[in-house]
Amino acid sequence: MTDHIATHQRIIYGGRWTLSRAWRLIATGLSFALFGLGGLALALLWFPFISLFVRDREKRAHISQTSVHKVWRLYIEIMRTLGVLTYEIEGAQQLREARGTIVVANHPSLIDVVFLMAFMRRTRAVVKKGVWNNPFMSGVVRASNYIPNLGDPERLITDCAQALKEGANLCIFPEGSRTPVTQRAVYQRGFAHVALHADAPVLLVAIEVTPPTLRKHEPWYSIPVSRPHWRIRVIDRIETTDTSRYTRTPLGVRLLAQHVQERIEKEVVR
Repeated sequence: MTDHIATHQRIIYGGRWTLSRAWRLIATGLSFALFGLGGLALALLWFPFISLFVRDREKRAHISQTSVHKVWRLYIEIMRTLGVLTYEIEGAQQLREARGTIVVANHPSLIDVVFLMAFMRRTRAVVKKGVWNNPFMSGVVRASNYIPNLGDPERLITDCAQALKEGANLCIFPEGSRTPVTQRAVYQRGFAHVALHADAPVLLVAIEVTPPTLRKHEPWYSIPVSRPHWRIRVIDRIETTDTSRYTRTPLGVRLLAQHVQERIEKEVVR
């Protein structure tokens, strides 16, 4: 285990500094600054403009969600053009065409949600209280009618199920937060409760970042020796309707959550 940890530390902090690596440090800083400024621009300019001319709340939320989708898609391409990262998507059409679906993925890096929502339409995310109240993000998540997790599990399940029944997708990371490389991931079962409550399909996505970067407790300026590559794969789709295996019982919830974790971890090298 010690050698495994040391290897990851060498990938991030060791190695020779080259012009390419130095440029990625600068470009990464620019990318994070752009993210913050873009969030403020959406919250202070674009979303108030929408609210001024679109009175229907549901239409406003739909426009806001589409705006986030397109802006984050552009943001990914800007980072790729700057040389910060590369990526590949397997199953992009399934993500693009998903409706009323829970998309469940592992969570190796800070920008996983940006990648997923950049390739998905009409998506609502479940956001933590810190994000809901973050000055850079609160305007975006509130205008897009995202679902806050404020500590009321029953309310959260009801809100998520209603969003799915209305045709929106949910993007969920059952780990809750990025899991440090030294720890085993523990999947929370909330998504399974929601899926069974709403009879919604679950789309499983595996995310791998090589070399690892933007992990938990790592600052943004910990630049890997080589340019990181995101590999995002749709690996399975689980139907929850008309099945005796996943019933609306504590056992059914546990089985679904366990199956999802085993299936994703089988595909991912930590």
